[in-house]
Amino acid sequence: MKAVARGTAVAVALTLSLTACEGGSAQTGKAATSGAATNGAVAGGSASGGAATGSATAGAPTTGKKASDSPAEGGERSSAPAATQQPITPRMPPVWVDATGLYYALPTERNIGDVFVGGDPVLVQDGAARSACSEETKTQCAGVQAAGKKEMEARGNADKTRYEFTLFTFETEAQAGTAMKGLAEQRRKSSAEDGVPAKPLTVDSGADATEAFRDGDVNHVVMRIGTVVADVLVHIHADDIARSNVEHAAVVQVARVKSVSSGINPDR
Repeated sequence: MKAVARGTAVAVALTLSLTACEGGSAQTGKAATSGAATNGAVAGGSASGGAATGSATAGAPTTGKKASDSPAEGGERSSAPAATQQPITPRMPPVWVDATGLYYALPTERNIGDVFVGGDPVLVQDGAARSACSEETKTQCAGVQAAGKKEMEARGNADKTRYEFTLFTFETEAQAGTAMKGLAEQRRKSSAEDGVPAKPLTVDSGADATEAFRDGDVNHVVMRIGTVVADVLVHIHADDIARSNVEHAAVVQVARVKSVSSGINPDR
């Protein structure tokens, strides 16, 4: 019951609020050597990210010595090490979505299962989003731009299985990271106050950062996907299928956020 009450409170809060890699190396010695220089450029395009790399190689300055002066002919040996070409690792822009994208990033019933039903997602922006975020995370939520929530439950609610998906989108990854830590701390604190210490869960969600734990029948997965913070709550009684269902819900949420960030329709 506490999960339902907590989810209802969040939904009410949201509803009420509604009213640059350059590298180069070249070394020369006393004798003729060849050098190499590699220049990398990362180009970011749309929110989905983009990268391009390039390289240029030039010979080292000549010394004017004859070929017979080379080490192979017994001539003077260079003390300079051979130049090495370092691989370039592109810097991809972080995952980011705007308010409209956040709405579509929330999972649908068909993503979870045909037996689930739920209402339309709730979305708030700007000041209302900050209020909702601060209430949930107990942080200042600097840079938050929008907040969204989607709830669904089994048809008829026969087994009381329930899913809640909450998203917050920020301007930077650092801001999202601060909110994520605050949210996870509040979820654990709530568990302790209820007298049921949270037990850690291992969830491979594909997010940049994940904190997952279980409080009785309530499973929490708090994640950061680029500049987006996601809170997935799964209320389920069956222990033998709980972990797989929880991980599936988390994977679905991460995949939808990344798809929207890349300009892809997550329901295609």
